[in-house]
Amino acid sequence: MMIKYSPQLSDMKIEYVFEGEKIIATFNGESDTFDFSQFADGHADNIETTLPFNPIISAKRVDGVLYVELLNFIGKDATEDEKFPKWQEVGSGG
Repeated sequence: MMIKYSPQLSDMKIEYVFEGEKIIATFNGESDTFDFSQFADGHADNIETTLPFNPIISAKRVDGVLYVELLNFIGKDATEDEKFPKWQEVGSGG
């Protein structure tokens, strides 16, 4: 799975755990799991969440490869890598 963090300036914190093609997002002690393991090629529409906002900006599968863009809160002192993220591969070990 390829992920890219979409930065948003905020003091809030969100954490992600990756298990295969599952993403577990945790915000303020509340978690939601997004399972893309059965998702076919194409764009995901209407991704639902129990969190107060949707941390999944976009998700698509192209030629069998899953690409997910995730919301990422950054502070004013964020690094250049946090401000201008690149796609990165995450495996079953996270």
